[in-house]
Amino acid sequence: MRALAPLVFGLGLVACADGPAPDSADPSPGPAAPVHTLTLPARYASSSDVVAYAEVANGQANEETELIYGLGDDYPREVKLVAKDGFVLSSGCQINPGPVVWQSIVDVQGTAAAVELVGGALAVELREEGTVTVLLAGEIKGQHCPSEDGSIATVLPLQHRLVLHVKPVVGFVVEQFHQKLADCWDTMVLPSGAPLWAPTARPLDATGKPFSPVNAPAPVALTLQSNGDLTPGPGSTYLTAGPGTVTVSADTMLPVQGMQAFEVVGPDAVTSVDASFYLRKVALKGDVSEPIEEGASYTLFLPEESNGVDLHVEEAMTTHGKLCENVPGAWFASASTTPTQCEANVGVVDSFASSIIPVAAIGDAGECRLSVTIPGTTQRWTTRFSIAP
Repeated sequence: MRALAPLVFGLGLVACADGPAPDSADPSPGPAAPVHTLTLPARYASSSDVVAYAEVANGQANEETELIYGLGDDYPREVKLVAKDGFVLSSGCQINPGPVVWQSIVDVQGTAAAVELVGGALAVELREEGTVTVLLAGEIKGQHCPSEDGSIATVLPLQHRLVLHVKPVVGFVVEQFHQKLADCWDTMVLPSGAPLWAPTARPLDATGKPFSPVNAPAPVALTLQSNGDLTPGPGSTYLTAGPGTVTVSADTMLPVQGMQAFEVVGPDAVTSVDASFYLRKVALKGDVSEPIEEGASYTLFLPEESNGVDLHVEEAMTTHGKLCENVPGAWFASASTTPTQCEANVGVVDSFASSIIPVAAIGDAGECRLSVTIPGTTQRWTTRFSIAP
């Protein structure tokens, strides 16, 4: 059985276990905090679809596709490539998806893999590190391209070059999309009660460069552990977590780099929020947002439509540092002393936290007085403005 590398992250099977035994020297240690575990298993692929985006020269469609395969424990070495729809992107051709048919192998360069055309699919046997270039002849159907004689070609001959890179796996790097979105490479702080991107792993090649092997979409099992709740979202892409420190481990004996842990905080950890009010006005071609100035008067384009007030959040700080995701709408509460003019109602734009929080709906003309808070904190915003009749 492989040992867990000293790193921690994942999603899939949920289990809870008691924490470590209390110190016997403590006369009344109290109950141990439960440890929640969420595992994201490795996933492998022995078959992959190939979509062609071809250009035409002298009446022939030409395409080149590059794919990377990994050589690692349990990774499939006998894989298959299946031609799917193709598109002709050349000038004059309509961009229509059409079936791609591989009919023969014209040339093979390299020894890293053996290839054979079987039933219209390319069977590949991965053998060693290196690159194999396979030139296939075939056709792409269902097209609409003008020919030199003025006719319309619906079937074009195709030269499809497949470049297959085969790389041994020498380690892994654990990453999370929030790091890139918010430039949070040193400390990762995420909100509770909102969908979060699950961490992912990529293999490292012999030069230390990460790559994405088509035969291992999830190249290693990852496990999350936290004293806070851990709940998987749809598929293995998202999760939600309760407040606590989340650690990450990878099921491998190879070296593991990257993220080791992240913090999940609740609204009580918020120390400051940079936010301001905007008036959302419905127009004939979409909404228009305008900053609200205290005491100002505004005219609506379409008063009968669903105009409203939004709180635009630029950045939030917590007791653990910068929040690396938008503040969830569920953390806010709004109140209005003029409900006829503006009815307070915090809305959620979508399932993910957004930087724009709907906080009120505009009703009749007149003065609107509105306040928004994050309950349990000192964060509060107020505004007063008027809608012209």
